[in-house]
Amino acid sequence: MARRRFEVSATLSSAPHEVIDFLMDLSRHGGLHPFLVSACIEESGTSAEGPWWGWRVEERPTLGPVRYRLRFPVRLTRTSPTSMASVVRAAPGCWLRSTTVAHGEEDGCRVVEATEVTAPWPVVGYMARTGEAAHVHTFDRLPDVVT
Repeated sequence: MARRRFEVSATLSSAPHEVIDFLMDLSRHGGLHPFLVSACIEESGTSAEGPWWGWRVEERPTLGPVRYRLRFPVRLTRTSPTSMASVVRAAPGCWLRSTTVAHGEEDGCRVVEATEVTAPWPVVGYMARTGEAAHVHTFDRLPDVVT
């Protein structure tokens, strides 16, 4: 297995807990995340880290000129009022694990997401580039969507 990391961030005029509230609800990410087709909650519970929700996500990413359909589970855990963790199993042996923290600032907050991609070496580069591009796009649009 190989690993890659990336980090994205955005500055918003919203309160930190409001940004995390929004990010925890994947059904509100339509039009924000470039590949997202649908997201629905399949299960929920509580762990030592905090309350969690298990989502079933469908995306349509691209590989060159070809768009393909991908369905996978995502677990989002609310680790504090201003932070969350996510675990995505994009394909067998392919994982994205993220931590997201919204830091309060004078006029809103700075939200930072750090992601580690784990996948077999032939696909880890593609997974990391595609994931980073999608998350950069999403975080670039967050200030316009979260008010």
